[in-house]
Amino acid sequence: MQTEVLNVTGMTTEDCSETVMRTIKAIDGVTNVSVSFPQNRAIVQFDEDQTAPQEMAAALAKAGFGVKKVSFDEPQSCGGCCGKCGG
Repeated sequence: MQTEVLNVTGMTTEDCSETVMRTIKAIDGVTNVSVSFPQNRAIVQFDEDQTAPQEMAAALAKAGFGVKKVSFDEPQSCGGCCGKCGG
């Protein structure tokens, strides 16, 4: 299991965060998604044998969003907003 932080661009309303969440959850291997509209961030837990951050970025692009930065190395803390990311 791996955790990645995606900095999502193009979210303009709270409804956008729901779309981002549904888009990422639809990817095989994704086990948990937490999206923060105010922080323009999605924290994704996934099985690295089934998917990769590049696939998530591609799915978001297809849905009309961008990914400004993807953390490909080690899991990052989300700043302690909810504790779900382990930070």
